[in-house]
Amino acid sequence: MSRSTEVTRRDLLQRTGLIAAGAGLWSDALFPNPAEADEKKSPAEAAVGRREILKGLDGMSRAADPGNDAFVCGHTAAAVISSAFFCREQKLDDEARKELLALLEARLLTKPIFEPREEDRAAPELVDGLVQDLDAGIDTLRRSGHNIIFAVVSLKALKAEPDAATPARVKGLRATVQSFGKSNGPGNRPKDKDGFADLGDEQKFVRFVFEEYLRALDLYLNGKGHHGMAGHLLTVGHALLELHRMGYKETAQKGVAAYWQFVEQARRGADLGGKKVQAPPPAPPTPLKRDYWVEQGKRRPGEIVSSHLVKYPYSFYALAKDLRDDALKQRLLEKLHHLTAVT
Repeated sequence: MSRSTEVTRRDLLQRTGLIAAGAGLWSDALFPNPAEADEKKSPAEAAVGRREILKGLDGMSRAADPGNDAFVCGHTAAAVISSAFFCREQKLDDEARKELLALLEARLLTKPIFEPREEDRAAPELVDGLVQDLDAGIDTLRRSGHNIIFAVVSLKALKAEPDAATPARVKGLRATVQSFGKSNGPGNRPKDKDGFADLGDEQKFVRFVFEEYLRALDLYLNGKGHHGMAGHLLTVGHALLELHRMGYKETAQKGVAAYWQFVEQARRGADLGGKKVQAPPPAPPTPLKRDYWVEQGKRRPGEIVSSHLVKYPYSFYALAKDLRDDALKQRLLEKLHHLTAVT
């Protein structure tokens, strides 16, 4: 690496406030301290996002209702749930949270699927059926792994708000997962497992997810592949990790081989005409800052892309707290703008 390139990189880090002067230490603003992230939340922190979790569960439980497109509606519901966990886990300040929620209100929460369900007694034992539905199809990534993404974020929401596990909600959630169908067999798995990581070593798996994300993003930025491949390498990998940590280890492991198959697809890419993506501005705001969400509010993407504006950063930062490799962090920082800017 030339000296001029090194200076440019260091200047980028300093101007974005993501490296401590003279020490090369990464700021908690981008990669939070895992010990802090895992601390027991105060009652006030735990209450953040409860409304969005309940609304998201209501939306997800209606995604497969007659007349709805389960794939599109599931995206919007998953984004609403993800926003709650993103705000909690990354400790967004009040101003950033306000702008993020304003984006949700304007773009997603206007949908009829988010109408509140009638109150009812929780039946947490029914959640096992949702896990069984996920297990029945998890060895195949359906619609880029959304059978896994939607189910896992719903399970996480029900774990956070157990009183929300009412019969009507769980029945609807199961219908959404079932709408993807059951497994038709594991498909073509990588013959050579070298270079692939599983959930036996979670930190190794996180590194693997990020390396494949960067590989797919580089393809896209150079006119090949598809941005969604990069983004969903993050979201599916994150979902499998969350599932594993919730205790559903066997089901999560069944999904890993399907994830590897998705990785192989991403590596192959697809020629999109060789047109390179425009370079980012000098110091764009990160998804942890109010200005970022203000700028996103000025864009007019479609419903699915609007959901990605929330889901991609949620998975990125959740995975980043377990990353220990400073060189890989630097590479991620240099591409951070493209995580949502070009969806």
